[in-house]
Amino acid sequence: MATLEIKNLHVSVETDQGTKEILRGVDLVIKSGETHAVMGPNGSGKSTLAYSIAGHPKYEVTKGEILLDGESVLEMSVDERARAGLFLAMQYPVEIPGVSVSNFLRTAKTAIDGKAPALRGWVADVRTAMENLKMDSAFTERNVNEGFSGGEKKRHEILQMELLKPK
Repeated sequence: MATLEIKNLHVSVETDQGTKEILRGVDLVIKSGETHAVMGPNGSGKSTLAYSIAGHPKYEVTKGEILLDGESVLEMSVDERARAGLFLAMQYPVEIPGVSVSNFLRTAKTAIDGKAPALRGWVADVRTAMENLKMDSAFTERNVNEGFSGGEKKRHEILQMELLKPK
């Protein structure tokens, strides 16, 4: 069971006026299977928290800890964090012409696992996930986000989560 734990997190960013501390002493525990909503007015630090967890280089953790299953992620690269399951879904995902949903998902699975999934098993997993989500099988042959409606973009993200099994 995965746990994301944030302890006394302080995060700063560089601005035109110098260093500005955005987060001051944030504490949070999210266990596997839980859903949390981080809410607040514009400028309250929601995005800063998300970017800090994901490892965005613009955000400097000046104090505190970010732990995944008890292990600090602060020294991990963005790529290592993503493979561990810490990444951001984009609010406005970009189109990727020439890359099918099927190829995108299999490449992502390969990056996470360190080896490509067996093709026959992968096709069966994709088919099952799409049936569970009531998605048309032709969806996987479309280019990523190209001409997708807002709902299709969200279904694509849900399909990613179903297949990539984030913690």
